[in-house]
Amino acid sequence: MARKTPRARSLARLTGARRRALVTTAAALSALGAMIGAAPASAGLHKELAIFSDCPVNTPGVVTCVVSTTTSGEFHLGSKTVPVSKTVVLQGGLKENNPLLVPAENGETLSKTPLQVPGGILGIEVLPPLTEVTATAELAGPVELFTSNATSGKGTAAVLPLKVKLDNPALGPACYLGSESEPIALNLTTGTTNPPPPNTPISGSPGQAVISGHGKIVSTVNSSLVDNAFAAPGANGCAGLLSLVVDPAVDLQTGLPAAAGHNTAIMNGGFSVAGARSVRADRALPEIGRCVVAESEKQGKVTSYKGGYVDAGCIEESLPHFGKYEWIPGPGSSPKFTGKSAAVVLETTGGKKVKCASSTSEGEYTGAKSATLGLKLSGCAIVKGGACQTAGANAGEVTAGGLQAQLGFIRDVEQNGEFLPSVGWDLSHAGSIVSAECGTGKESLVVSGSVIAPISTIDKMTASYTLKYSQAAGKQTPEAFEEEPNDTLRASFGGGSGEQAGLATAVKVANAEKLEVKAEAEE
Repeated sequence: MARKTPRARSLARLTGARRRALVTTAAALSALGAMIGAAPASAGLHKELAIFSDCPVNTPGVVTCVVSTTTSGEFHLGSKTVPVSKTVVLQGGLKENNPLLVPAENGETLSKTPLQVPGGILGIEVLPPLTEVTATAELAGPVELFTSNATSGKGTAAVLPLKVKLDNPALGPACYLGSESEPIALNLTTGTTNPPPPNTPISGSPGQAVISGHGKIVSTVNSSLVDNAFAAPGANGCAGLLSLVVDPAVDLQTGLPAAAGHNTAIMNGGFSVAGARSVRADRALPEIGRCVVAESEKQGKVTSYKGGYVDAGCIEESLPHFGKYEWIPGPGSSPKFTGKSAAVVLETTGGKKVKCASSTSEGEYTGAKSATLGLKLSGCAIVKGGACQTAGANAGEVTAGGLQAQLGFIRDVEQNGEFLPSVGWDLSHAGSIVSAECGTGKESLVVSGSVIAPISTIDKMTASYTLKYSQAAGKQTPEAFEEEPNDTLRASFGGGSGEQAGLATAVKVANAEKLEVKAEAEE
């Protein structure tokens, strides 16, 4: 039986109880009322997981990453209604069996999104007419999520303590409705509220679940969180030294403070969750490293290992750290490599060609994602134009030094229900990659830009691999890393502006020691 890839195993594990648990958690977490639609089918996993870039994956105990964006709804406080006219983002992480939202890694757990207050705040005699006022919600305490309530539509699904900053030059830098000691305490539900009068019950919705990211991301759409049973405190800190006068004036014009039953919050949108381990791995991958036998301890005839992985490719994790293998990112003590190829063809979209009989290269890995190298092409000639050579080199020899290579994902390909990643090196150089003179007239040739070649062997310790550069009629395949802008070669002959070019060859790379290009991470 063929061995399943780690991503195939991840998909398999999402069936049954674990998948149901993840869907249940996602539906419950959608109680925050955000909107993240399902990613388009063409999007790559690396791109899809990018929304969790600020998830606190390195905080001990965090097992789930969450991102929510509220795109519509309204806040009615006292006599003022502020519509949600811009996207508001809430993000962070969750620990197992703990409702507290762990703050985002960049400190922006709740985005500071100013919303326009329709009509401003008029009638404050001590200040100019405040016709341009914005309201920005800020957290005034920890956020709590109660997943079972969210999925059942009963009880409090999320606790969201807020204070609202009012902005206008006349109001000063610290004009707030509510505070940490007296927050606007929202107890949001996906079900039906039970407010005191004069408010009447309103209902939210858990939304619908959508699975994306090769089964690693669960989103909800069309969700709605509501609360109309909370009290709204008055203003504080408005207009600096004049706050003792201005705060009551703001309260008078906004109808604050307002008792429970006079305020409403409606937050519509969707929500996305992913495993923290998947997000953490995606940030690091792809990378070069070594999967080595872990430290061990022998007691009698039993050898106990202390590694983080159970397989020789360092893909399947051992959470208790009892695995036989350990992953060490980056090259080892012998980071050198060499490369060689047979025929090399450079072709432009306009039909010009340069052919070389062979190539050799030498370089070294400078990090987990980078390398530098020098290159020599031999037997080079422009088709129907004579030999090409770099200035000072022998006839037919084109050389280049200081080339930079960067590791990246190319795309994920689905084959028979399995998602197979493709990883490659992007070769480039500031200015030009190579320059030469061709033919008896010494026509100049300058090649710039970059070129990507897929790596033949990934997720396996190996002493060698192949880089296959492919092109047709000057068009490179691939032309870009996953979800990145096109980054291709450009060839200029005789000092002209140049045109797009493609490179075709197969380079056999030999490492000084066994290394692995790691692209997979098991969830």
